[in-house]
Amino acid sequence: MDSNQQTKWSQFLSLIVVFFFWGFVAANNDILIPVFKKWFVLSQVQSQLVAWAFYVAYFVGSVIFFIISLKSDILQKFGYKKTLAVGLCLSAVGAFLFVPAALAANFWFFLSALFIVGLGFSVQQIVANPLAIKMGSPETGAHRLTLAGGINSLGTTIGPILLGIILFGMGNKEDSQPKTDHLSKIEIVKTEYLTHKNELSQNITELQKDNQDDPAKVQEVIAKVEKNISSLDTEIQSIDQNLSANDSQVDAYTKKLGEIKEKSTSIQYPVGFVKEHLKQVKMPFIGLGIAFILVAIFMLFSKIEDPAKEEEAAIETGSTKFSILKYPQLYLGMLAIFIYVGVEVSIISNLPALLHTKEFGGVLEHNIAPFVSLYWGSLMIGRWSGSINVFKMSKTMNTVMKFIVPFIAFAIIIFANELSGKDVSSFYVYAFWILAFIIMSFIGGKMAGKTLMIFGIAGVIMMILGLVYPDKEIAKYFFISGGLFCSIMWPSIFDLAIAGLGKNTGKASSFLVMMILGGGIIPLIQGWICDFDKTSPEGIMGITWTHFSYVIPIICFAYLAFYGFLTPRLLRKQGIVMGETSSAGH
Repeated sequence: MDSNQQTKWSQFLSLIVVFFFWGFVAANNDILIPVFKKWFVLSQVQSQLVAWAFYVAYFVGSVIFFIISLKSDILQKFGYKKTLAVGLCLSAVGAFLFVPAALAANFWFFLSALFIVGLGFSVQQIVANPLAIKMGSPETGAHRLTLAGGINSLGTTIGPILLGIILFGMGNKEDSQPKTDHLSKIEIVKTEYLTHKNELSQNITELQKDNQDDPAKVQEVIAKVEKNISSLDTEIQSIDQNLSANDSQVDAYTKKLGEIKEKSTSIQYPVGFVKEHLKQVKMPFIGLGIAFILVAIFMLFSKIEDPAKEEEAAIETGSTKFSILKYPQLYLGMLAIFIYVGVEVSIISNLPALLHTKEFGGVLEHNIAPFVSLYWGSLMIGRWSGSINVFKMSKTMNTVMKFIVPFIAFAIIIFANELSGKDVSSFYVYAFWILAFIIMSFIGGKMAGKTLMIFGIAGVIMMILGLVYPDKEIAKYFFISGGLFCSIMWPSIFDLAIAGLGKNTGKASSFLVMMILGGGIIPLIQGWICDFDKTSPEGIMGITWTHFSYVIPIICFAYLAFYGFLTPRLLRKQGIVMGETSSAGH
């Protein structure tokens, strides 16, 4: 390919729409998890099957693609854009399946639909990444992939906000403001009782309008809900007569509230009632399905060119005796990708459950979207910051931009949430975490191993502080900042893992993509720990099991720091010296 060839911007801009879709759907899973958990009466580990279905599809799709490629080079036989169009159509089928899934109000149907969406994404991932690199000069390939990664992160930031509006309507700033400021401990507990009572009362109002289900079943459920409301009223009256309660009495009221909530979450609502609450879920996916089809058609009739077959043929094929075990940087890197994607997904997938706990303010489903947006927006902050290294500019300007760009991205997150009607003034304190990220970025520089090690250590520190920091209004931001420190890990791990593989780079890359499977496994493990709150409500070490579950990200970040430390040393023994890394997302 001519090194002086200009980027084909008209073609590339149509391609990066696909990257936006990946981020938009992946982040929306984190809004679906608490919604499904509530209406399908799921445990925390069961709710994590949403992430499992989506990310396992990546693994299955990559394996199928790899096996077929052993017999026939799909991309050369059918072409890049045709294969990409097939992936888009496959995702469209999954998106449209949300309609019958919502009509049936069936959790497993939803999981099947998400799996098919993810299966299509796996094909798109395999095609779109190399195609973006080849849409112009090789020297600017990293620039294009980095820009595409930034668009992906924009999708993860906007997606939760839009889905939150569709499912719950525009926000209420007064409702989303912290209500526990300047309240005593017993007053905070009373507020939580009243919040749960209002939620149950709203359900009764809606149940009384239910004309889809068996009236006897509806009355049976109303009786159960009213019984819980009666229990809440009894405790509220007791609190009103005991506003000077000591800490042990406050703990007793809190424990009782937990028992009542446990009964509330175990109520099986009538199918028609559940359908009514899930009907809005299908709307954004209908839109996505239509968009997938339109982009697929556009791809087929566009002037996007497949990379020249002669160029592909000129690349020497890898050894038929290729063995993963010959390359420690690869098999350790496969585990690193598995853990990286796993921890990135697990932190946010379990965050709604954490925020729903009493110690973190009992945040309800309709107020979760801003926190999900801030987490995924943190990855956007990191990736936009990392992309600065791709552009040629003076050292002084590079330094200035590394301070400016992250705060521009942060401003976009704040502005988007404000537009949705949510009060996010409490997010302003997050600027301190962004400043810490900027400082660590300077320390890490452009070296993949050093950057990965520093950010892994930072992740460990942030998760530990999130576990021990006494003020939970601040502690939650330590967990959310995991998004900042995950943001540049994908390219760092990828660069280290394929270093020195030469002719076998293609095979190695396919194995690394398979390891996205971690996004479906590690959240399950953390969710399993969260569920101990049901059998051991007293918690562990003075905190809830849901809070304690964030020891899993600590272990994950520790391994990633270890991989960043060890791999450059392994490579040097092989005579390989690592250069600079880019900052694209996966």
